[in-house]
Amino acid sequence: MYAYQQTPEASVLTGRVDPSPGCPSNGTLTKVSTGEQLAFGEAMFELPLGTDSGEWYLSSFTVWDVTTGTPEETRTFQPTAPYLLRVLDPTRVTSTSPASTVGYGDRIAVSGYLEGWTAAGGWQRLPGRDLAIRTGNGSDGHPNVPTVTDANGAYAVTVPIYSSFAGVAIFAGDHQWLRSGSSNYTQVHGLVTVAVSDRTPSVGQRVAVTGTVAPGAVPVWIERLVGSEWTKVTATVTAGTDGHYRLTYRPATRGVHQLRVWNDGTEPEGRMGVQPYAKEFTLTVHR
Repeated sequence: MYAYQQTPEASVLTGRVDPSPGCPSNGTLTKVSTGEQLAFGEAMFELPLGTDSGEWYLSSFTVWDVTTGTPEETRTFQPTAPYLLRVLDPTRVTSTSPASTVGYGDRIAVSGYLEGWTAAGGWQRLPGRDLAIRTGNGSDGHPNVPTVTDANGAYAVTVPIYSSFAGVAIFAGDHQWLRSGSSNYTQVHGLVTVAVSDRTPSVGQRVAVTGTVAPGAVPVWIERLVGSEWTKVTATVTAGTDGHYRLTYRPATRGVHQLRVWNDGTEPEGRMGVQPYAKEFTLTVHR
């Protein structure tokens, strides 16, 4: 449980229960010295500026059943760590890396600096602090890359990234400073390789199209350019976890067929995850 001053102009401390047990919920803070109580909802609360660490503690918390509207679970706590309030000073990570679009696993240069704010000193650079540079989405098995801010509170490192918006720098916080993270708007698209069994087939001949995509286990299919529109011409297959796929295309007309293998990525409807990508190829079909 912690509280901090969100901005230098804020008139209160903003507090949170972390991790939040869920919604809807409500809890009670109790002042250690007097027993005064403060009710709050949804794991967030406010306290006056000047509140000290250890002055309040989380005495109870209730999670409600959203269907029945009745308490699902209520827990009570004693005024000991980690239920005692910690008052932290805010930090911010300012990123100087530009937005761009890169392929899955490409390396990008990320840089920026870490600052902390106190009422006495204002914003100041924080040297010698550990940072973690995210390379994936946090659950895809790609580990963070550690680095440390230099004497000027700055960092600069080159890392591979495997998910859009990876490359952010995360400061985990400590006994004084609140955790924070940077922003990075780099988009990551999938990869595709294509091998064709026969690039000059006859009409009606089955052509095997094989290759790999990255990441693995994503939907893959073939599209044909008809006029100015790409039209899907095969069923969808799911690539193996190793990225290998196999598709079959049977041309019905002679001439040049402009085709592409489509990697649908991991989140084609949004801008997160790995974005779709395609690899074009041609067949010259004869009678």
